[in-house]
Amino acid sequence: MKILIIDDQRSARRVLTSVLAPMRDVEFREASSLIDARRVLADEPVDVALVDIRLDSDARNRDGLTLIEEIRRKTSTVPIVVTVSNEMAEIRTAMRLGAYDYVLKDELCEELIVPILEGLRDRRKLEHEVQVLRARGAPEGLPVGMVGTSEAMQRLLSVVRRVALSDRPALVTGPTGSGKELVARALHTLGPQPDAPLMDLNCGAIPEELMESQLFGHEKGSFTGADRRQDGLLTVVGQGTLFLDEIAELPLSLQAKLLRVLETGKFRAIGSTTELSFRGRVVAATHADLEERVRQREFREDLYYRLAVLEIQLPSLEERRDDIPALLAHFASKQRRQLRFSSEAMEALMHASWPGNVRQLRNLVDRLAVFADDDLITPEALATLPRHGRPGGPAEDPVKLLAQAILRMPDTGDKLERVEQALISEAMALADDNKAAAARLLGVHRKVIERRLGRRDDAHQES
Repeated sequence: MKILIIDDQRSARRVLTSVLAPMRDVEFREASSLIDARRVLADEPVDVALVDIRLDSDARNRDGLTLIEEIRRKTSTVPIVVTVSNEMAEIRTAMRLGAYDYVLKDELCEELIVPILEGLRDRRKLEHEVQVLRARGAPEGLPVGMVGTSEAMQRLLSVVRRVALSDRPALVTGPTGSGKELVARALHTLGPQPDAPLMDLNCGAIPEELMESQLFGHEKGSFTGADRRQDGLLTVVGQGTLFLDEIAELPLSLQAKLLRVLETGKFRAIGSTTELSFRGRVVAATHADLEERVRQREFREDLYYRLAVLEIQLPSLEERRDDIPALLAHFASKQRRQLRFSSEAMEALMHASWPGNVRQLRNLVDRLAVFADDDLITPEALATLPRHGRPGGPAEDPVKLLAQAILRMPDTGDKLERVEQALISEAMALADDNKAAAARLLGVHRKVIERRLGRRDDAHQES
């Protein structure tokens, strides 16, 4: 394996070379700048590039990001970020540009970086198999169960295909019913180990004690009711994928243990002193705002950053309405009846509100298969469904509805000024007079709040 180390500091390059020295069959090349790195890459093939984001003493320098993008676009070299922990935003950008993984300089050790590089050896051997697996998909290249040709769906599929080629943790976010489980299955199927197990665990569905046993396994007699030894999912999954749904509900104590697994690949079963190895991949999913959970100290910040480097954000059905006809046809094909939709019914469904997203649409078709009197679905057939089974009316922008209500108010002076003052007053009250927190609630910069409050105080003084 030929490794190119790119860092403007000679001492940092020497440390990396020393840490990686125990690896067998490895050749090292070094570069201290973007220009040097381009020259090496042009002269000879390189398997892995270890890239520092800042290749200059200037804190504004981001040549490493430029290099990562060029490497992925022009070569078959695999870039890995090696940088400091306070550059988390840049690390996330690097991963989106195509970096395979990242290692923090302040945590640099053989146990962390060598397994990543050894794994890349196996990845090279499996690349041909991956290409064959991707070719097995539908003519449109869609993974099984994923339906749609909208622009939002095409962007999603592009990200899924990229993330699938990595074996690092991934985070799938999106509204309830948008298809997070399908994305997790696609990541597994399109990944390097599609024949290995895909195991799932809903982190909000079982008690904490049982969840720990489900994840890590336990020894006989390790707790009341443990009448036999049991392997956990981290063992059962092998080199496959562990899908942790509703990750936001994972108890804090287990978040710490999961973080250790992701960082070291090691864990212990309950009641055991033997250290086991995790060889698979973790894909987590949630509809919750994890950044807000971190601010509320309900979710570990370090675990969030470890998961969110490879983040896949799913669009709501509102953002991909063009896919509704294809989704209806797909769900109808699963029914015993040959359901068809009139143009009027299709138009109504295209403009309906879908707070439950794709899951709600699928449930609608299931109900139509039971309750509709005719195979041709019309607006009248939709109206005869039980109330909880009908689609919502046309989606309305709540801000637009609020604006309409304000405009219908009696003429009592400057409505715009009154609305602004009311919004700021409510935000300040909810934030206990914390201007920064009030600004976050309103989605503006703190200085905007300060200017508005200053203007209001000046007006009061003049009066």
